[in-house]
Amino acid sequence: MRTIHTDEELQRLAEFHLPGYPAVQSLNEAEEEQARSVSTSPVILCASTRRIVLISPYPNLLHELIRDLSAACYDVLVFHRVDDLVLHSLQADMYLLDGGAANVLSSDPGFRTFIADPAKRKRSISIKPQRGSASYGGKAARQAAEAWGLSSAAPHEMLDRIGQWLLREPAVDETGDPSMLGFKDLVIDTKRMAVFRSGIRIDLTKTEYELLLHFIQAEGAVLTREHMMEDIWGATFFGNSNVVDVHVKSLRRKLGDSAVSPSYIETVRGVGYRLAD
Repeated sequence: MRTIHTDEELQRLAEFHLPGYPAVQSLNEAEEEQARSVSTSPVILCASTRRIVLISPYPNLLHELIRDLSAACYDVLVFHRVDDLVLHSLQADMYLLDGGAANVLSSDPGFRTFIADPAKRKRSISIKPQRGSASYGGKAARQAAEAWGLSSAAPHEMLDRIGQWLLREPAVDETGDPSMLGFKDLVIDTKRMAVFRSGIRIDLTKTEYELLLHFIQAEGAVLTREHMMEDIWGATFFGNSNVVDVHVKSLRRKLGDSAVSPSYIETVRGVGYRLAD
């Protein structure tokens, strides 16, 4: 049984059956074997997929699980950290958290924000660490998963566990909630104009909130002082660009950020500001 994962494989299969395609005998030995395999093996085309997000700083240790999930027609997305910008606004059918990596279930600064979302917590499973692996943390990993009310499964059990769970649950809305924006361990609820860091609310002024919103919506692009003054203070404002620096300094202080070693807002000397990497 053979599963086609790429457009290139599908195109190769189609070309092999077209009139005038070179005979197998004209190919070298490796190409001949591949062509014969493609032409004679049953082909599975995935009519629909369910999205699985796997979060692990060591995805190479879980390559067999990733392979099996992909072969079973799941759309597998891999993230190294829970505080990834895209992950906060991404909706998935299941989230697999590497229980063998201590920083995924405990010290990762974005985990509390992630697990505070009931929809994500409901769809999360902790991957039991394997004995002998470099990331093995047995008892500590089990206790962390239990503390957060997460079910656990070993990698070889995960395919069955996911299949059983998804049979009972409808697919999620992949568009997600457009009112929720995130960056690292920061989450902005634009409906309530509320900002949270690691699940704890931060009180910002309206101007500080709008500055942070502009930075996150820019997705890392540099924003000049002039651009921010026009967008936030308006064309009728006659102050100088230092007002931007004053408010950015105040915003950084409330976020616990540093201009020297920024985690959230980076200064682009002589130009303006951008989100820090």
